[in-house]
Amino acid sequence: MALSKFLARELGNPSVVMGRFFVAPMWNKRNAALNNTAFEHLDLQPHDRVLEVGFGGGYLMNRVVKTVTEGMIVGIDVSPSMVRHCSRRFRHFVQSGRLDLRCSQAESLTFPDKQFSKVCTVNSIFYWHNVQSAFSEQLRVLVDGGRLVLCMTCKEYLEEKGFSKHGLHLYQAPEVEALLQEVGFRDIHISRLRDSMREYLCVTAVR
Repeated sequence: MALSKFLARELGNPSVVMGRFFVAPMWNKRNAALNNTAFEHLDLQPHDRVLEVGFGGGYLMNRVVKTVTEGMIVGIDVSPSMVRHCSRRFRHFVQSGRLDLRCSQAESLTFPDKQFSKVCTVNSIFYWHNVQSAFSEQLRVLVDGGRLVLCMTCKEYLEEKGFSKHGLHLYQAPEVEALLQEVGFRDIHISRLRDSMREYLCVTAVR
C-alpha cells in the first residue's frame, strides 16, 4: 500500500531524483506508442503554435521541436523537476526562443485566448483536478479550427495497477467525449488502439 501511494505521488508530480532517473525514462519508454500516435494525429506544420500539457520526460516534445521549425512551442507540467529536466535537455531550443517550458496546472493556463493552433496531451488527464475546467482552458487557448489531440491508457488496464487507487481519476471513452462536448469541442473522434503493453485511446477534437 505504501509503495503504491509513493508511486502514484511520483507519477503525478515527480521529485528531483526520482523524476530525472526513474520517472522520465520510464514515461519515455512505456508511453512511446501513445506519444507517437499523438504526434501523427497532430499533423504538425512548420508554422504551428503548439501547447503540450504534461510533457513529462519530453518524448513527444523531442519530436515536436524537430518539426515546428518556424512556429511556437510551449509545454506545461505540474512537476518543477520535470520542467528543470526538460529545460536542460532542450536547452538549445529554450535559449533560441523556440521553446517555452513552464510549471503550471492544466486548469489554469496563463495564455491569451486563441494562442495555439494545436494542443496535445498524453496520459496526463488522470492527474488533472478538474477535467472539465482543463478542457475548457484548452478550448479557450485554441484558435478557431484548432485541434486537440489526447492519448490516454484505457481505464480497464489502469484499474489493475495498485497505484491507480491513490488519487488518479480514470475515464472511459464516452465520459471524455461528453466532457469535450460540454465545453464546446466539435468533430470529436476516438480510436481504441493497442501497443505491446496495453490498449489506449486517441482522442481528437476541433474548436
